[in-house]
Amino acid sequence: MAAGGFEMSIANPPLPPSITLDGVRKLNATIAAREQFLRQTIAGFERKYACSLSELNRRLEVHEMAEHPAWEDAIEWGNALDQLAQVQLNQSIVTWLTHLLTR
Repeated sequence: MAAGGFEMSIANPPLPPSITLDGVRKLNATIAAREQFLRQTIAGFERKYACSLSELNRRLEVHEMAEHPAWEDAIEWGNALDQLAQVQLNQSIVTWLTHLLTR
């Protein structure tokens, strides 16, 4: 409810005809597969280094370990974390769109 006790409703504009429930479900499956891949990638780095990315970066900063290949792995690990955040946002948008199409 909005301020003053009134519920606000915003009308959704019509979707383009190319956006179908089947298409959104396929997109959802693609996003889920990407999320699984990214989680596996991140878990692989966590197993390999037995620490978090921030800890690996700290170790690299203070030269507690050789830069190669850890430095390259840290970049890839950070990219995977960034991409996972984007995939999760995309997933929430697809979930919203699925609800919109099935109501």
